[in-house]
Amino acid sequence: MTTLNKLVSHNLLAGIVLASIIQPSLADTPLGKEMSLNSPAETANVEENLPTLAQAEEPDSPSEESEEDSEDTLRIVITATRTEENVNDVPRTVRVIDREDLQQQLELSNNLQDVLGKLVPGFSPPPLQTDSRGFTLRGRDALVLIDGIPQNANAGVNFFNSIAPDSIERIEVVPGASALYGDGATGGVVNIITRAPVEDGIVYEADFGVTAALTNLDDDGAFSYRGGLGVAAAGDGGDARLSISYEEDNARFDADGDRIIPGIGESDSVGVLAKIGYDVDDNQRVGITYSFFKDTGDTDFGSDPAVGVEPGTQVARAIFVGESFDFEETPQSINHNLNLTYRHADVFGSQLDAQFYLRDIDEAQAVADLRPFGFPEFFPQIFQNLIETSEVGARLQVDTPLGDFGNLLWGVDYSEEENEIVAAIIDPVAFDANQEANIFDELSLFPPYEIQNLGLFAQARWDISDQFQVSGGIRYDNIDYSLDDFQLAFAFPREREGGSGGEEDVSYNFGLLYRPVPEVDLFANFSQGFSIPNIGFAVSDPNPDFTIDSILLEPQSVDNFEVGARAEFDSIQATISGFYNESSLGASINFDPETGFTEASRAPQRHYGVETTLDWQPSNTWRLGGTFTWAEGENDADDDGNFVALGSLNVPPYKLGLYVENQTTPRWSNRLQLQLVGDRDRAFDDGVDLFEVDSYVTLDLISSLRLGPGRLTLGIENLLNNDYLSAAAQERIEPFDDRRFASPGTTMSVRYSVEF
Repeated sequence: MTTLNKLVSHNLLAGIVLASIIQPSLADTPLGKEMSLNSPAETANVEENLPTLAQAEEPDSPSEESEEDSEDTLRIVITATRTEENVNDVPRTVRVIDREDLQQQLELSNNLQDVLGKLVPGFSPPPLQTDSRGFTLRGRDALVLIDGIPQNANAGVNFFNSIAPDSIERIEVVPGASALYGDGATGGVVNIITRAPVEDGIVYEADFGVTAALTNLDDDGAFSYRGGLGVAAAGDGGDARLSISYEEDNARFDADGDRIIPGIGESDSVGVLAKIGYDVDDNQRVGITYSFFKDTGDTDFGSDPAVGVEPGTQVARAIFVGESFDFEETPQSINHNLNLTYRHADVFGSQLDAQFYLRDIDEAQAVADLRPFGFPEFFPQIFQNLIETSEVGARLQVDTPLGDFGNLLWGVDYSEEENEIVAAIIDPVAFDANQEANIFDELSLFPPYEIQNLGLFAQARWDISDQFQVSGGIRYDNIDYSLDDFQLAFAFPREREGGSGGEEDVSYNFGLLYRPVPEVDLFANFSQGFSIPNIGFAVSDPNPDFTIDSILLEPQSVDNFEVGARAEFDSIQATISGFYNESSLGASINFDPETGFTEASRAPQRHYGVETTLDWQPSNTWRLGGTFTWAEGENDADDDGNFVALGSLNVPPYKLGLYVENQTTPRWSNRLQLQLVGDRDRAFDDGVDLFEVDSYVTLDLISSLRLGPGRLTLGIENLLNNDYLSAAAQERIEPFDDRRFASPGTTMSVRYSVEF
């Protein structure tokens, strides 16, 4: 293992605030009547599995389906209601990225946040880093699930960097506050659904790809490699899948050919997905799924600290820090997800689904050296954050039919979560003399604490007629937390008292759907969501008088209102939705450049905006369309009724995406896509931000050719080699611009995949 970021995180933020906890760890699309990746729904059948975790039983090669089969396939989603539901029967916005569309975008970036930022209205623009800081959905945090397993550890680890993208069947996104799954979905729900086995027989898969930074091909780090193998089989009532992927992700280079500081790339990752299902009889099915993802940093470069002291705002530059560094704790992130499911389709006429899950994350972050910055002597001068977080939980739900006109879903959720973040103190003598990161002491960055959550829910739907539908529900959550006495790494006196507490919440939702003609849906909904704050962050307050019942620990409750319409005609599909959400106690994150601290703002907050999608297939060989997002947000920091703009870390600028696809020949297709990220200066004008967001445009090309038994795909990111900074990078201003990372210049990826 080489030196990983020996000179990383040269500001206090890297060690003591929430942002430092989320360190970087690291197709051919059929045309015609089938919905596009930007349309409100995608073709998908749902496997008989627990609805919150259900797997799509799409054929492994959807492009091989006949047009007639595609038209007859039901468009099913499960995240919005926790049951299998036709998307046209859901009275709220639902977005779906299916496997083909996901694989297409992964030719440009293997970062899920970049994919979501390009394809899904409401998400922040692609951050171009694995750091999820400031990556919001409708201005608030999203609850991320893998097969229904929550990935949002309360301690704040990067919940998107927890699965190999090749293990994903599809991603369902439900924007807007929701309490359907419990704590955390104030901005919406993102359900990552893993790949399903085949329906019958046995299928083998293999792929290999190379990525090259075209602006600096002479550098040894300009090339990255990835590959995967898989097998899926079914028969005699059972089915199984095993897939393994590996990626050696090397450096990124900007439009001028200069190396970009580590943040995405410069790591090695391995992912494993294993699943087995068995039909006990016609009504009963059991299943087990295990996913593993390990991302290990591998770089000889860090960020040059001299940038932070140069006059004016600079762009961070990479600096060589040496090889053969010896870590006692290798910088890496390891994620395990274990999922056990059981379904009985007929329990006194109802369907029963049960789930038991385990999620475990261990992460060792980069070493931070604070000695050049003259911080107080009681601060750890060289340290490494070590994160341990785990959650076990169970869900039980019963879907009871109400005659031929509706249903009642009711059940219970329970989970126990443990979190701890340790600041491991590094021996400075061995660090300087022998390039060794030896740990000689440990203090708390976030103390060890536990959270127990019990939730009871009921959700009903009533089909008044073929044109009218009403739905609504209620959920009760009881949350308890506790922590022992602890010693803080970055506060004096270090000794702090633990304690315990609890919160409870009742959330409601209501939806109305009207279908004036079969092709058009009009909908309106009200939904509530809630989240408890990062407890470790709150109790790490430097103020020694801090108490466990501080306002920082009060939960955030969000009221969300949405109206919208979707239309699906033979050659045109469109959606439009407007939203407004508010909370009396927000949870925005603000960065104070004078202190270097990130602070949580608990003040009244509101967000509002408009999202649209349009897809048009003028012929059997052409498809074009796009998405648009405009949103704003404000809070009342002094709680005096005077609202000012939220910072651009919480409210991104408007975003426009356009694409055109052509089936150039029966075996060759091409896609050109553009994204415009606009200006935002409102927060600057209100004195909230010290920077303005400047607009930028990117253009990408994806070309896919059926070659021999498989498919050859070419992806070119930033085709015009634009020199720009992402919206996420523009927030890093002096003197902390050593994290103001550049964006990649023209980058080409080539991949060949085969199935047999």
